[in-house]
Amino acid sequence: MTDSKFDAPCGTIRTFSLGEKMLIRLSFYLSVLVGGYGMWPASPWLALGYAMFVGVSYTLLMRFSVCARCPHVFVAGDCLFVPAPLVKLFVEPRQGRLKGWEGGAAMVAVVGTIAIPVYWLVADPVLLIAFLALTFGYLVGLVGHICKKCQVEVCPLNRNADIVRAPR
Repeated sequence: MTDSKFDAPCGTIRTFSLGEKMLIRLSFYLSVLVGGYGMWPASPWLALGYAMFVGVSYTLLMRFSVCARCPHVFVAGDCLFVPAPLVKLFVEPRQGRLKGWEGGAAMVAVVGTIAIPVYWLVADPVLLIAFLALTFGYLVGLVGHICKKCQVEVCPLNRNADIVRAPR
């Protein structure tokens, strides 16, 4: 059985384990909460703006970038970051390589989520260490583990040697 937008048979698309989902989801969402919490004393508006930045940038990433090309979501019905049925509500499957702005949106989302709160967290070393540990947790989990098994061929972080890359 194949999906109309993806050629991979359902049996060859891997799903994520509960442990993988917990590591990525908890460390990602908690890092964003710690970042916003660290910004709150300086300005609640900054903290809310950071939360909005994360929400909007990851929505764009999911809707138009890597997640829109993810066979894990559209074939296997699985997602690391949010429940797949939620993703399917607002993301239409896409094919082909990432356009420049789509790759840029992904990089801005990732780099901005990590970099923005650091300025305010430096004032509180405990929060800074917690933020960095949580951020390190999901980055190492992604790059060191998930990216080696991922089947999203267009993702710039994909390190799966067995995946056939999309033509350039």
